[in-house]
Amino acid sequence: MYRPYAMKTALAALALTAVVAGGEVRANEICQAEFQPLITAHQEVMKQTQAAIPRGRPSSFEQAKANAQRACAALTTAQASFRRLQQWMTTNAEFCRLPEQIMNDVNTGVANITRNRTQACNGVAQLERQRRQAEAGGGNPFAPNAGRRPQLDLRTPGAL
Repeated sequence: MYRPYAMKTALAALALTAVVAGGEVRANEICQAEFQPLITAHQEVMKQTQAAIPRGRPSSFEQAKANAQRACAALTTAQASFRRLQQWMTTNAEFCRLPEQIMNDVNTGVANITRNRTQACNGVAQLERQRRQAEAGGGNPFAPNAGRRPQLDLRTPGAL
C-alpha cells in the first residue's frame, strides 16, 4: 500500500540528482550532501512503515486494537519523515532547482500519509469506545446522542 510513496521518493532523488547535475557544481555538492542522507532516512522509514502495517483481518478485539495502535505509530513516524522531506524541499527548491513535479509528489505523499494516519489513530479510539460499550452490556444503540442521529451498529467487537 505504501510502496508507491517509497518509489516516488526514490524517483525524486534520481530526478534531483539529474537536475542538480546540470546546475552549478557548488549547488550540486550542497544539495547532494544535504538531500542524500535525508532521502536515505526517509526510504528506511517507509520500509519500516510498510513492514509494520498489519495485514489481514484480526481474529480478536485485542488484536484489532494492537494492529490499529501499531499502524497509528508507524504512520506517525512516516508522517514526520514526509514533513522533514517536504520542509527541506520547500526551503531548497529554488537553490537546488527542484522540478515542480517532485514538490507535487511530496505534497501528495504528505496529504495521503496524514489521511491514513488520521484514520488509523481514530480507529484506536473507536475500538476503545466499542470495547467500553461491550463491557457495559452493549448500551442502547437507539438512544439519541447529543447532536447525532441514532445508529445501529450490527458489528460486534470480535468481528473486527
